[in-house]
Amino acid sequence: MAALNITDGKVTVELDWWEKLAARRSHLTVPRRAIRRVTVVDDACSAAGEGRRESATRIRGLTYTGTVGAEDGTRQRTFAVCHGRQPGLVIELADVTVDRIVISTARARRYAEELCPVDA
Repeated sequence: MAALNITDGKVTVELDWWEKLAARRSHLTVPRRAIRRVTVVDDACSAAGEGRRESATRIRGLTYTGTVGAEDGTRQRTFAVCHGRQPGLVIELADVTVDRIVISTARARRYAEELCPVDA
């Protein structure tokens, strides 16, 4: 299952070996300053949406893993690592190679709090 490695300067989506095969790529790292919004969702696969598979594997109801381009002409690209109908996280980005990261994870709320801490 994909996990996030969050540091002060960057966020890395760390993939299991089989997710690397399905995504046709290795881990994805983006600078934290590129994060515009973080949203916790009930169904990460649905949040990833439909799209033109650029480098992705999709088996309905099982996995949606890889890079997907939007079909609506916006040229938006989503990197998704979603399995089943699990909760997850949508990370919206600016000025990097992908526009969104969508991952399914039971740690979605914890990751969201870590990425967007609430000032006390």
